[in-house]
Amino acid sequence: MMNGCPRWSYLTVPLLAALGCSDPVPRPPQGNLTLSVQHASTGSPTCPVPGKTYVVGNPKGPNSADAGNRFIDGENGATIKCAVTGGGPFNFSGNIKALSGTSDFVTMTITNGVIAADKLNGTATIAINTPQLAATFTSPPGMCTLTVVGGNVKPGSVWATAYCPSVTDTSTGKACSIGTTTTFVFENCEGS
Repeated sequence: MMNGCPRWSYLTVPLLAALGCSDPVPRPPQGNLTLSVQHASTGSPTCPVPGKTYVVGNPKGPNSADAGNRFIDGENGATIKCAVTGGGPFNFSGNIKALSGTSDFVTMTITNGVIAADKLNGTATIAINTPQLAATFTSPPGMCTLTVVGGNVKPGSVWATAYCPSVTDTSTGKACSIGTTTTFVFENCEGS
């Protein structure tokens, strides 16, 4: 027995459950997204879908006042992967692939995310893809700015808005921006 629980074996599994000695079952990651796609802030207008907003929620997406309803990884074909680690500063990454409310398959990938110790601001590299973009548009490394909504960042979760002045399809040179109303929520991530 260890900590009042018998050693694990195939004979003790029902007993462990009855005693409440089993390891806690990790909850799957969940997330949602409101993605605003605009013309790039500089250069000639080449964005295929300027002024389009994609809402990825179950059914409601997030904004800077309401976290909306999250998809759980695997629910309705959604794929959610994320990690939020540290205690200030925080490092994070995330990927959400899911259908929007208008049945567009939307993907947003965040890498190299850092939120400052003040839990207010950060930076990241962001890539987006939608049927209308017809390609993956990626920001320069670390060139997207993040604003945490109400200090909502901790190990395993983050709620923030994002702005990228330019995301580019390297194969065509077309450029868009990720607008300031873009908001995402990730929960139950690695690090929780």
